[in-house]
Amino acid sequence: MIIGHERILDFLKKSVRNGRIAHAYLFSGPSYLGKRAVAEEFIKMLNGQIDKINPDILIIEPEIIEKNGIRKELEIGIPQGRKISHQMSLYPYSSPYKIALVDRAEMMTADASNSLLKTLEEPIGKAVLILITSTPQRLLPTIVSRCQLVNFLPVPSYEIEKGLTVEGSTSDYRRSNLRQVRQVIRLANGRPRLAMEYLENPELLKREKEIISQLEKVLKSDLNGRYQYVEGVSKNVPLARRILSTWLFWFRDLILLNADCSNLTLYPESVKYQKSYSILKLKQIIQSIKKTDWLLANPSINARLALEVLMLEI
Repeated sequence: MIIGHERILDFLKKSVRNGRIAHAYLFSGPSYLGKRAVAEEFIKMLNGQIDKINPDILIIEPEIIEKNGIRKELEIGIPQGRKISHQMSLYPYSSPYKIALVDRAEMMTADASNSLLKTLEEPIGKAVLILITSTPQRLLPTIVSRCQLVNFLPVPSYEIEKGLTVEGSTSDYRRSNLRQVRQVIRLANGRPRLAMEYLENPELLKREKEIISQLEKVLKSDLNGRYQYVEGVSKNVPLARRILSTWLFWFRDLILLNADCSNLTLYPESVKYQKSYSILKLKQIIQSIKKTDWLLANPSINARLALEVLMLEI
């Protein structure tokens, strides 16, 4: 299900209709906007279907593993990079195009990126590469420069509401309480995929409230209490990164409150801390959260140490 991004869909449809297909595309924008859904729709435009056993379609994404009680994402390494290059070097078997889709492309190692770069420099036949990322700055500039850049922007709330409650929808969204739907849309903050996840799984909303509650406890705790919290969170890196995403918007709310923009805030609880930080300190905290998330994206980084350093900043 795709909500919003009509401009991008129209652009892709016209490209297919006119036969003006780029060799590589970079779908860039914040997480949970629906970039993967649009990429899959684009593949359907090119090849008519998406089938995991279709030899003309290769989908690569980071693998999540659990080892010694610690859950983390693996980087996209040389083996996957070579697999992509091999896919792009072949001619289509039964479809119009040979396609490789790389989700979370920022997770590619330097070696995998360099392996891919050679393929981009010497494109062969009807092959299309689609890279999806929320942090294009982590990609090699030479890769970015060889891709058709497609920027995704947050979707207006009214479009998300229309998409979730459209008449005749086969989903359960239109049967949800409209007030709840609007609350979820506000919390999603322009990210339709996140709004859909909240409505599909109410447990995620409860977890979101728990994250805010835990943050308030952390802010009131001494350093020892903060480190105890970090010890547990650092064992699940994907969850830790989701927590940091929530924290980022929570501290953003404090900046909005100080700017008399309370109508734009996401978390009502934040108003209790409106006078607790200066604008300068809030900017520093937000930068520290972004830096920590950047570090956690690297599987070789000690997640616990990175989070402990953050505890000194908030």
